[in-house]
Amino acid sequence: GIISDKAVVSTQSTGKFTVELRLYLKSKVWKQKKECKTSGIISDKAVKSSFDKKMQLKQQKQNIKELANQILSERAEKAEAKRKQIEANKKRREENERKCEIVQTITNTKKLKKIKKKQLRSIETR
Repeated sequence: GIISDKAVVSTQSTGKFTVELRLYLKSKVWKQKKECKTSGIISDKAVKSSFDKKMQLKQQKQNIKELANQILSERAEKAEAKRKQIEANKKRREENERKCEIVQTITNTKKLKKIKKKQLRSIETR
């Protein structure tokens, strides 16, 4: 075990404790020393490209962006069309359900007072 930054306790096979003194430059022993700092590394100058190549790359990027926007807009249109179709189907289904229902009109409103509560819950006004 470590007692301090400099002294290390170790046990031998005989059971006696010995104290070894180790001087560290760093307290973090497991880290390796770097050979040189990043500011000391000399890097080569970047190769300069011509104006025509820059313009060509710019045009390619613009074309890619336009294509991506076009694809996104097509997806949005498809999703919108699908949503409208689902909405129309739902509306048509509700209309068909109303057509096939058996409806009985209540002309005498005094009957409503005699009806039980459970039956009142099932009555709909249109």
